[in-house]
Amino acid sequence: LGWLAICNYWHDSLHFSLSSSWRVNAYLPYLMPLISSPSMWYHQHVIGHHVYTNISNKDPDLAHAPQLMREHESIRWRKSHLNQKCLSRVLLVWSIAVGLGLQILNDVRALKKLSYNNVVAYDKPSKMQMAAHIAGRIIYILFAFAWPFALFPAWKAMIWATVPNVVFSLCFMINTQINHLVGHCAHAFDSNFFKHQIITAQNFGRDSAFCFYFSGGLNYQIEHHLFPTVNHCHLPALSPGVKKICKKYGVPYNSVSGYRQAIEEHFAHTAAMSVKPE
Repeated sequence: LGWLAICNYWHDSLHFSLSSSWRVNAYLPYLMPLISSPSMWYHQHVIGHHVYTNISNKDPDLAHAPQLMREHESIRWRKSHLNQKCLSRVLLVWSIAVGLGLQILNDVRALKKLSYNNVVAYDKPSKMQMAAHIAGRIIYILFAFAWPFALFPAWKAMIWATVPNVVFSLCFMINTQINHLVGHCAHAFDSNFFKHQIITAQNFGRDSAFCFYFSGGLNYQIEHHLFPTVNHCHLPALSPGVKKICKKYGVPYNSVSGYRQAIEEHFAHTAAMSVKPE
């Protein structure tokens, strides 16, 4: 339920596509910051990823955990990448990506360096802004991890503190990694901004209501990147026109049947990137 709420309102709100009121879009995400701090998400996702999709040393999404996973040629190969194709490695990284990665480690590193993943810079926050930010992180940790230990025995508290966060993180990673990090999209590039947005994205399950609602419209990734300020409920209506224009001008319109095919293509890409470059 947490994931469905986040992907169907939080994401749109931070793209200022949930409401015609900028105040609603700006403030509502702070009611349920389950993926990351909204201010960090603006820098990482809206400013970094959407503007520089899959571009080396510019897209912050390419280097969240370079010590464990290599999904792009811009990431220096390490011996640890040899096993990244193993399901156990993928599940481990995906399980902690949100709760430990986006919410805590990336946050701390960004505040220390005033740069998100060393590619998206931002101004040093004021003392009041920093205090509010730290307070928000503390509240998240209390609600996400600490509260069960005040109500349940240790063994049951451990379950409540880990399982929901792991499931949420898996839902997030499944719906974000399969849209860009596949063989034909990961290293695509075009100097035309809109063409670049198309060829670096992949749709999936365009005729599936489940794919649409479970991904919050992220299965229409091409349309989302072309029109990020349009609410995801309108993306299916835009899709036929976008596909027609792509066909007219010979631009690849990447789309697969559903989750299974998209995940298989992502895993194939992950396996290919585990090989040491010559």
